Amino acid sequence: MSGVPSVLIIGAGAAGVAAATRLLENGIDNIKILEAENRIGGRIYSLEFDGVFIDLGGQWVHGEKGNIVYEMVKDLGLLHTSFNNYEDNTFYMSNGENVNKNITDRLFQIGLSIIEDSECAIQHPGPYGNYFIKIYKEKVSEEFKDDASALELAACVQDWFHKFCICLDSAKSWYEISTLGAACRFEYCEGDQQLNWGERGFKTILDVLMKKIPDASKQLHLDDKILLKKVVKKIQWGDSEQTVTCEDGSVFTADHVIITCSVGVLKTTYRSLFDPALPSYKVNSIEHISMGTVNKILLRFPRKWWPEDTKGFSLLWTDEDRKNLVNEIPSLGPVDEDGRSWLEDVFGFYVIDNHPRILLGWVVGKMAAEVEHCTDEDVTQGCMALLRKFVGNKYDIPTPDAILRSSWNSNPHFCGSYVYSSIEQDEYNASSEDLARPIVSEKSKKPVLLFAGEATSTNHYSTVNGAIETGYREADRLIEFYK
Repeated sequence: MSGVPSVLIIGAGAAGVAAATRLLENGIDNIKILEAENRIGGRIYSLEFDGVFIDLGGQWVHGEKGNIVYEMVKDLGLLHTSFNNYEDNTFYMSNGENVNKNITDRLFQIGLSIIEDSECAIQHPGPYGNYFIKIYKEKVSEEFKDDASALELAACVQDWFHKFCICLDSAKSWYEISTLGAACRFEYCEGDQQLNWGERGFKTILDVLMKKIPDASKQLHLDDKILLKKVVKKIQWGDSEQTVTCEDGSVFTADHVIITCSVGVLKTTYRSLFDPALPSYKVNSIEHISMGTVNKILLRFPRKWWPEDTKGFSLLWTDEDRKNLVNEIPSLGPVDEDGRSWLEDVFGFYVIDNHPRILLGWVVGKMAAEVEHCTDEDVTQGCMALLRKFVGNKYDIPTPDAILRSSWNSNPHFCGSYVYSSIEQDEYNASSEDLARPIVSEKSKKPVLLFAGEATSTNHYSTVNGAIETGYREADRLIEFYK
């Protein structure tokens, strides 16, 4: 390797840490990571709570075969099969009536089979909602024929699946998701889809990347190369030296800059961030790769009030209850343009493996970002109103004594949760490949601006394993360049 180049990495999330550790392992040690937050991890956010770590961001390792995270830790005893894999749902009605679990189990399997059938999806290009509803209704009609009560229940489960799908894909509606894009681009890793980290939290993978686990004596000394609270304001790039200026006035120069911030952040900053401006193909990818918001609401109760075998409470609405909701539970936060309460976008509350008294509520769709502006008190009251409405006739539910919430959209260092394959992306031919393509100096032919992060992953976007792969990819690009 001829000379040791200098590298600046923007962002100390999974992609940034992965890139840095790969460079260090290959002798490129003149590096700095500029991180806007006061912590590392990015959208991995493990928060200590009652002596264990709770994940407000990435929570599970999704799959084993071909999953770089799993491969790194499979022999270290760090991962565990989750009690709740979201494939054995117990549904509850908004009017408190009992639900026939035999029927909802069959309906859930129908919906799940549609989500997993990529070959069928490829034959139905267009909005994902159109595809799902068409196939779902066909399968339900075939299964239940003239069973009026089952068909009525099927309509409620279809509405639940809408919310479940936009939890997976972070869109405001499943009509924004591209059936073809999701089926062709994203690749599931075979194996257990809900492997959890126990009481350690997903932050454990950062320690593995930095070699603090399993053998701390071999750790890569990255901590002193990470500068926190460094919000990048300007990236000036050219043929030789790249200059990065932060909001606090500090200035850094390097031969190369690896940019790992979210595409949500790039959307809001790219016009002023880069000097000179980015080429049109890069702008197209930034503007039209879609990133949405999914948020967590974690409620801790003074006692565990649900039975040991309960995995969660999946919520089904009757049309009447949905129409009356805003009047029934007023003044607890925002409503959308159709007058729908944000509470409709909480599709269930579920147990988590690393805390016995916490339920995790998922808030998705149009109102997921708006709920971030509610007070903790209003969110707690709203969630309690939901739980008591759906299961209050079955259980004595105490008031939570603590609440933890994510706020990925309103944080300017993230501007959303993760990307998804969208109709808009298809229409504008925006690609992760264009987002990932480095900007190369015309004179020296060296890559001066490199791009990593989950949005630049072709087939593992929206995952931590995808983010790590992209960090390695860009580090390897520099390593190869200097060989």
